[in-house]
Amino acid sequence: MDKAAVLHALLTSLTAERDALVRILEAARDEATHGESRPENEYDTRALEASYLAAGQGERLESLDQLLGWVRQQTATASSVVEQGALVHLESEEGEMRWVLVAPEGGSRIDVDGTRVDVISGNSPLGKALAGLEEGDGASVERPTGPLEWEVLTVA
Repeated sequence: MDKAAVLHALLTSLTAERDALVRILEAARDEATHGESRPENEYDTRALEASYLAAGQGERLESLDQLLGWVRQQTATASSVVEQGALVHLESEEGEMRWVLVAPEGGSRIDVDGTRVDVISGNSPLGKALAGLEEGDGASVERPTGPLEWEVLTVA
């Protein structure tokens, strides 16, 4: 897996998400401040709800901008240990193969040349279990159904 391709795909995905979020935020702000959104009575909360939505979307936009800044600063240089910025190939004890990119914030999933790469936070259970590991090391992650063992195949 080419780390530069992963970073490029993540940048493209996050940029598209940001563009969509900006449009949603503008619509929510317009709804909150539009003259027709004035309360018709004391129980009409449309404008208030729209302002809450705009505030939440604004916070998400700020978070997304920080993640975009982080991605832009990343280089395709390989790392020998799992740390923030590492691209890690894993195999579970059940035979599942998985690629993850450790980032300041997780939750994204991207497709790179037909392969899924999950963006995980270093604070996630898997991120914490992998921190500091090298190729060949193992990690155990607790799940509701019991622990799952992962082997670090490669770190880039």
